[in-house]
Amino acid sequence: MPRGFDALIMEVTNSATIEEPIEASITRMFDWMFYTPILSYQVIPGVLIGILVARFQVIDNPKSNKKLLITAAIFGLLISTAGGIPMALMSSLFWTNYNDLLEVTAKSLHTITGYAGGAGWTALIGLLVIKLEGKSGSFTKAIAALGQRSLSFYLFQSILFVFILAPYAGGLGGQISQLGSDLIAVFVWGISVLVANYMHQRSIRGPFETFLRKKSAI
Repeated sequence: MPRGFDALIMEVTNSATIEEPIEASITRMFDWMFYTPILSYQVIPGVLIGILVARFQVIDNPKSNKKLLITAAIFGLLISTAGGIPMALMSSLFWTNYNDLLEVTAKSLHTITGYAGGAGWTALIGLLVIKLEGKSGSFTKAIAALGQRSLSFYLFQSILFVFILAPYAGGLGGQISQLGSDLIAVFVWGISVLVANYMHQRSIRGPFETFLRKKSAI
């Protein structure tokens, strides 16, 4: 019995189990071409919320918006958690006697309330910035260095995950548990922080950020 997601998600997952790298790349390319426009509706609201937050400089001036950030953090995370409970129960197989309507409703609720969760986490980070202002240690600087090179390290992490998990590379993807995959994710993130900090100490910019700036300036 599938855990949580339906045939659409399972089909995408199956494209990641192909053992031939060229075949896997071609299949995934067509997956992206097909599913990106279909699933873009999930991305657009989050982008619009981000534009509004940037427009009113809510995160740029966290002290001036502290009350708003506290409200957004509390209600955003509460709404997101509550909205994700039905989907979590289905995914973990604690709730199995549901019909198609309930499944669609749970997935929609999970997606819609997820935007509130994103706003809540963003507000929480803004509050953390207020707390840490003037107290930036080496770890905080390393995290900031990673954020300044986010595009480069997104690609770096993707490559590492391929080497570790893909069936035509490390092959661990089909052999490890959920906990194992979580530990690998933390491990890859930790390496990213160390490398980003090394680049920061030597004033090395993210290569893809530099490339993007040059191309966008044309």
